Amino acid sequence: MSHEEQDPFVRRRESLGEAHTKTWERTLEEARMLVDEREEDDWAVTYVMSAHTDTVSKDMGEHDRFGLMHVLPNNYADRFSEAFDPDGFDEFLVYGTSVNGVMFVILELIDPDAKRAIVVPCSYDMTTGQGMSEAAAEEGALPSYFKTIDGEILGRFDHEEIEPLVTPPNA
Repeated sequence: MSHEEQDPFVRRRESLGEAHTKTWERTLEEARMLVDEREEDDWAVTYVMSAHTDTVSKDMGEHDRFGLMHVLPNNYADRFSEAFDPDGFDEFLVYGTSVNGVMFVILELIDPDAKRAIVVPCSYDMTTGQGMSEAAAEEGALPSYFKTIDGEILGRFDHEEIEPLVTPPNA
């Protein structure tokens, strides 16, 4: 397949090269450090890896959902389901950076009363996230959905502060 025939998404991922790889590795290291720090402070921490995170807008698919769709492999899906309580987790923190429009993020869902946290390292391409960002601005919140590979929604968390999770594509 010639370069012109190659999928634009694949071309974009390949163009990120080493910067993408190094930033992802640093994100994973920092997520582990965060887990260790919380556990040293006697928090119950669940580490959940997102195999893939998409920016989804209302005009995609046969639904009106929008937000970040975190796909959890089965081994992490069970952990998430056991730990997540939509009524208990009411705060969040975001740590990360943007590299060429791709967000590299550690999302921490927090239940401060029970001293529990769910730590989710993820990355997603904001160059395809304009519809999601617009819907979030209209609704006043950006949902994060956590789902299995086969599409089962395990939980939803609404981020009332949108800015830490999105960045303009050229930032």
